[in-house]
Amino acid sequence: MQIVDCFPWFAPYGEELLYLRVNLLKDHVDKFIIVESNKTHAGQPVERKFPEVARKLGLPIEKIIYIEHDIPDTEDLEILEIDRRNAGNNATNKDSLYARVRERLQKDAVMNALRDFEKRDVFIYGDADEIINPKHIKWLAKMAHNHPNVIVKIPLVYLQGRADLRVHHRNGAPLIWKRAMFFATKEQINHCKISNIRCGNIHMPIRFPTADGIQQEDMGWHFAWMGTNAQRQTKADSFAHAFDSFKWHKTGGYSDYKQFVDTTEPVEGNVAPDSNEDHILKRYPHSELPELIFDTPLIKDFLLPEVKLDQNYNFNDCNCYWCQKLEWPLMYDLEPENSTKIWFEVPRSCSVTIKESYPGRMQVMRGTRLYKKFVEEGKKPIMIFTDPIDRFVSLINVYLTDKQRYADYGKDIFNTIGKDISTLPKLEKIDLFFRNLNKITGGQQVHHFHPQCRFVDTESFEHIEVVKREDVNSYFNIDQKHNVTHKDITAEDFTEEQIDFIKRAYASDYAFYDKYGVKNGKTKNKRKNS
Repeated sequence: MQIVDCFPWFAPYGEELLYLRVNLLKDHVDKFIIVESNKTHAGQPVERKFPEVARKLGLPIEKIIYIEHDIPDTEDLEILEIDRRNAGNNATNKDSLYARVRERLQKDAVMNALRDFEKRDVFIYGDADEIINPKHIKWLAKMAHNHPNVIVKIPLVYLQGRADLRVHHRNGAPLIWKRAMFFATKEQINHCKISNIRCGNIHMPIRFPTADGIQQEDMGWHFAWMGTNAQRQTKADSFAHAFDSFKWHKTGGYSDYKQFVDTTEPVEGNVAPDSNEDHILKRYPHSELPELIFDTPLIKDFLLPEVKLDQNYNFNDCNCYWCQKLEWPLMYDLEPENSTKIWFEVPRSCSVTIKESYPGRMQVMRGTRLYKKFVEEGKKPIMIFTDPIDRFVSLINVYLTDKQRYADYGKDIFNTIGKDISTLPKLEKIDLFFRNLNKITGGQQVHHFHPQCRFVDTESFEHIEVVKREDVNSYFNIDQKHNVTHKDITAEDFTEEQIDFIKRAYASDYAFYDKYGVKNGKTKNKRKNS
């Protein structure tokens, strides 16, 4: 028994998924059959590029059967009953029907390569963005081989916009993509045709995989509407639904879709990129995705694009009033008469607590000579270190939710980017915050976002005692009462990409703590989320 994976492919939208699918499955199937047409399903001419792309991506050409497929001109297309069935409510629209014909012809073109296979060889069929989890292939193929009188359909995780966002119904239940991908023998395909099997237009039972009497789900992934907004628009212009009308579109069809993708990001809690108001996105764990995604920059950038700061933003540049006035780094002699502690002030890291706990403190003027004097007197330079993720949580709460301290400050900030956040879901606010950090931090609080190590002079001291924020009370023998930021937002609200971004953005802080971090002057602490 041979196992063959089959799918249609278009060059304008699909290099990344082509690479992922072939490399994920190549060790689990005997062959691939890939069909590339000369027209999109919407009828646009498209240059066939598979051989060129395959060489560029280093795909195993010896395992691939490539079919160049020609779709006739529109006037030569024959509309069949199955095309009307697939068009559904759009069956009165000629353009929609012709799109279904082109789609059908490309799918059924796989059958041109079946003559060299045995009748009980097993074929996996799915669109290019429908990918089976390779760990299930052998037993599903055996199931199809041993049950020639049924079609084995494969339920997939339905992801949209990003690989870590799963489509759910409004009632909270995940939407299962389960009537598209299938396993079937050559004999079944020749009898029913691929297009009929895919849409369920067959006189043969459909079976879903079961284990211990329980129907299985999440046996692969449907990576729908991935990439940039421009790539999503390309798909909308070219796929079989390009001329369809939908009840959830303002105009009924895809004519208003461009506006939707330009204004709505794939964010947890948002409407899914298909623009269906009945569908919302919820987080899908990275641990459930193929490791190949994370090992391949081409794939990761496509499926899990990084959350980036505005390219014009510089963590180490600030012209705000406070930075100009205070000239960081800034030191205080906490108890000038008898203290052994010299404290470096770090914004958003217990600054208020320390200042109110030591009212008699003396500000130390900058200057290496004075620093050396303190070292000679045996005074220790101290810095309070807040885990960068916790510090960012504190910052984002100050800017978005702490109305007591900044009375609608968040609203004013987001008005600068043309967004009124008052009605936005919390997770969308967070996404906007990450994507527009330069504009948001353009005011006097900008230095809050700088790495903590920027506020410390490491050149003048051989050793700096770094105390973790959670140890402040015990270390200084004080009662910390000033961490009053209202935490509507927590680290659990961040996506894994956003957490990764914080870690990369503040890599210098983590390195600093690895070098200088101590607890009570004795042992290093393990940092959170390291």
